[in-house]
Amino acid sequence: MALVIMPIVFLHIAIKMRLTPLNAVCLAILTSTAFSSGCWTFINNPESQKQSLKIFKEEFYKQLAVAEKQMNEQQINNNVDYSEAIQTLKENFDEILDKVVVLVPSTLIFLWHLVSLGFIYFFLSMLGEKIGYKVEPFPAFKDWVFDWNLVWLYIFGWAMYFFVGSIKNMPGAKLLQVLGANCFIISSILYMIIGFSLLFFMCDKYKIGTINRVGLSLIALFFSQFMVWLGLIDVWAEFRLRKATPKISDNSDDDFFDY
Repeated sequence: MALVIMPIVFLHIAIKMRLTPLNAVCLAILTSTAFSSGCWTFINNPESQKQSLKIFKEEFYKQLAVAEKQMNEQQINNNVDYSEAIQTLKENFDEILDKVVVLVPSTLIFLWHLVSLGFIYFFLSMLGEKIGYKVEPFPAFKDWVFDWNLVWLYIFGWAMYFFVGSIKNMPGAKLLQVLGANCFIISSILYMIIGFSLLFFMCDKYKIGTINRVGLSLIALFFSQFMVWLGLIDVWAEFRLRKATPKISDNSDDDFFDY
């Protein structure tokens, strides 16, 4: 029950902080993800998780042994060597499983809060006035921009996962790597959204038709990492920033820098 109520509480607090709609929802999503991930870790005892993983690995290797036996029988008949492929699978399995265990739970929790809190805010902006809870509506998707400070979450996650977490002799390195991996993935998803927002802005700016927009969006899905980088670059490049033209006035009292 707390995993449902607390995100709404976090959203209410963010709204009362008078943040912009996107920043309020973004803050609520991040705090809700941290809270829910903490609850998930507490409820799911780490020791029981390790035991479950051990059972899963044992079952996987049993099935792999059966498959290997069948492949060896086929190898005799077809003169095809599967040994190298099987060995590679064994070597990579533990690493792949560790990454799945580290990333999947928190990423799914984050996506749940992203969708649920986004819809809650959207409906509040439409119907909130009727229940006495008026909130500012979301801007058009092409104008979506998160607070600049979000970049620190990306930098922290990147540094913890790729650098600090790789130092094997450092105390708590595994924990830092897990934390960094989740921060990196979560912030990447947010910046990918901003990348698509920027794509829509460019389509609107250059009057690109609906069919072409859909086509470009589908192509962009295959280059998701590029969209993440596009969203990150926009933090500094500010592609959507429009420089105002100074007004020419005969009033000598106007400040020179008024626009």
